[in-house]
Amino acid sequence: MPLVVSVCLATFLVSALAAAQFRSQPLPPSNRVARNEALRTSVNDLEAENRHLRDQVGSLQAAIRQLEDQSAQRSSAAQRLTDMVASQRLAVGLVPLHGPGLTISLHDGRNPNDPSDRSLGWIVHYQDLQDIVNLLWAAGAEAITINQQRVVPTTSFFYAGVNILINNANRLSSPYLITALGDPPSLIAGLNDPNQLTELKSRSRNYDLGLGWRRGSRLTAPAYDATFVLKNAQPIS
Repeated sequence: MPLVVSVCLATFLVSALAAAQFRSQPLPPSNRVARNEALRTSVNDLEAENRHLRDQVGSLQAAIRQLEDQSAQRSSAAQRLTDMVASQRLAVGLVPLHGPGLTISLHDGRNPNDPSDRSLGWIVHYQDLQDIVNLLWAAGAEAITINQQRVVPTTSFFYAGVNILINNANRLSSPYLITALGDPPSLIAGLNDPNQLTELKSRSRNYDLGLGWRRGSRLTAPAYDATFVLKNAQPIS
């Protein structure tokens, strides 16, 4: 029984591992150079910390797998715990998956070089990626990646200069390739809904953002390999 408890606690620590939330230092709007330098420094520090924590996660997961194997050989209760842990890993994106689905492409469009056009509509914003991801979840997607970065329930999106920051320390830039595993007809129906992504579709026509999608029969979604950020939530004892 102590071994089973150790497995449970170690597994929970891996799933709940937290890193500091990305924060940029506020600087006067006029000091753009200093602001961008501070942002780059913050992102680089966060990426280094994320790599260190990722190594720790890998070591803990290896130790957990070893303990699980030992426990499974000793009792049926440990086997049930192993099954529960496997299910939870699947639910939070720690398991690589493959199957049918869609790939959605999107990239920055043509700059009209029109001084009166201050909308920046030709640039893909992080809100655009959020909108697509939310639509795919609603349409029944079972796993989603953006440029091979797994999207999970705690994934957040931010600006990082001209890049988009997701999963706390992964910088993405145009072009963007979104992979969604799930029933292709359902996913396509969601994307084709005229009431969904109306602003993005309009900008894609006006600025040539290249919004499009195609079906795939054997797409892959790598496992989530960043850290989980929980600032306020606490486990129930």
